[in-house]
Amino acid sequence: MVILPFSYNWNNKLDCTAFTTIRIFNTEKHIEGIRVNAVLKGQSKGFGTIMSVKPFYLAQLNTFISYLDTGYSVEECRNIILKMYPKVDFAKQQLALLLIVKDKL
Repeated sequence: MVILPFSYNWNNKLDCTAFTTIRIFNTEKHIEGIRVNAVLKGQSKGFGTIMSVKPFYLAQLNTFISYLDTGYSVEECRNIILKMYPKVDFAKQQLALLLIVKDKL
């Protein structure tokens, strides 16, 4: 099981039955079918499964992804990512858009 830590519940997505998250792409953790625990500031928000992994570069961030994932525009979302990862060279480093479907109670 992979722990998916969150510092903020962007767009209140962690309260939904399915949500996306943008992460630095990790081929060892970001695999369809892997079980995850979404953890917000030390509290579990639910268990689920990675249903889809879509690698992309920051330059490819679009309105659909930015608003769905964070509730912010492309520019605002890009700035959030750059602030979270100030030392990452996003010309070379891919991100991943993960689709998580939470377990039904």
